[in-house]
Amino acid sequence: MHKALMVLVCSILLVVPAFADSLSVSYSSTNVGPFSFQADTFSLTGQSGVLTLDSSVLTTAAINTAVFFTGDSGNFSGTESGTLVYSLTLDGVTQLVGQMATWTITPSQDTFVSVGASSPVLFNTAQGSWLVTLDGYSLSSTSIGLTQTSATSADFVPVPEPGTLALLGSGLLLVAGKLRRKVVLGQA
Repeated sequence: MHKALMVLVCSILLVVPAFADSLSVSYSSTNVGPFSFQADTFSLTGQSGVLTLDSSVLTTAAINTAVFFTGDSGNFSGTESGTLVYSLTLDGVTQLVGQMATWTITPSQDTFVSVGASSPVLFNTAQGSWLVTLDGYSLSSTSIGLTQTSATSADFVPVPEPGTLALLGSGLLLVAGKLRRKVVLGQA
């Protein structure tokens, strides 16, 4: 039993160094829009730079900038829904990312609400693999002629490399085998 416990502890300790802490990863996102609905306009400006991602825990980072202009739509009231889709490049790997959005105009308030993406997108890069999910955001105005900007973000969840998972799995299988053997021998 002591050997099995020692193997489990060593397996877990060997897994931890396989993960790096922070990585600098280049990224870029493309422009979307501008879109118009009545007198309002909305766009995503696209941006590029370097993200600091953690290879062992979730990281949330800004990847784009939303721009919302509220024009004079008079007494109009209405809603429009759609999907925002754009290219995100992470460490040289480009994927399409998207999320649903609802635009509402009333005489007293105009809003643009984007919900978090329902499905993550996998980026397999030279520096690691991440599941990327766009976060929701909301822009709202009661003032005509107001332009608002807001950073839009995404969650980056690291995907462990197969070797790390194999090492942990083999250690757990060894411990399970030792425990089973001990139980079977104890019953004989």
